Amino acid sequence: MDIINLFWENVEWHLDNKELWLSEHYQAARQERASITLAEVGEIAAALAIDDYAILFEEIE
Repeated sequence: MDIINLFWENVEWHLDNKELWLSEHYQAARQERASITLAEVGEIAAALAIDDYAILFEEIE
């Protein structure tokens, strides 16, 4: 699995389990599986209440 899909799968997992949502900008990026910058990764991690956003790049077992 490539890193972009892995990232977005993890974001979706956190959104579902924390019952959160992302802004329209990030929702569109998520649906398109778009590449994003590290700054945007940090913003998404903050929205998901994640301190260490490296977790968003780990495979879910």
